[in-house]
Amino acid sequence: MNITRKTFYGIGILSAALNILGGAMLLFSIRADLVFNIATVAAGVMMLMLATNLKEDPRGRNFCLAAALLTVLGMVPGIVGIVCAAASWPVFAWPYFKASVPENGLHKAAFLVVVCGLVLLVGSFLPVPQMLAACIIIAVAAVQGLLAFLLYQEA
Repeated sequence: MNITRKTFYGIGILSAALNILGGAMLLFSIRADLVFNIATVAAGVMMLMLATNLKEDPRGRNFCLAAALLTVLGMVPGIVGIVCAAASWPVFAWPYFKASVPENGLHKAAFLVVVCGLVLLVGSFLPVPQMLAACIIIAVAAVQGLLAFLLYQEA
C-alpha cells in the first residue's frame, strides 16, 4: 500500500465531510458528538502524518506539529479547548497562505480557513442559537474541506 500526501489530504477531506454531517445533524437537533470527535481525530491524524512526511520543509513541519497538538488540546473541555480547537486549522493553513501566490485558489482557501478560525473563536464565546451554530459549523467545515481538496489536487 502506497501512502502519500494525497492520502493524508484525503483524511482531511473526510474530516471536513464528517464535520459537515455533524452540522447537518445539528440542524435537525441531533447532537452528534461522536461524529465531531471522529472528525477531530481524523484532522489531527492528517496534520501529524503530514508533519512526519514534510522532511524537506522544517517550517511547514513545525506548523503541522503545532496544528496537531492544538487539535488534541481542542478536545479538552473549557476555554483552553475552545481556543485550541479554533486555532488548529488556521495554524495548519498558515504556511500555505504565506507560500502561495495571492491569485492562487490555495491562497484564498487558506485565508478563508484563517478567517473561519477567528469566527469559530468569537462564536464560541457568544450566545449563538443552535441553528446558526450548525450553519457556521457547516460553512467552516466546507472551507476546511476546500483547502484539503486543493492540497489533494496539488500533491
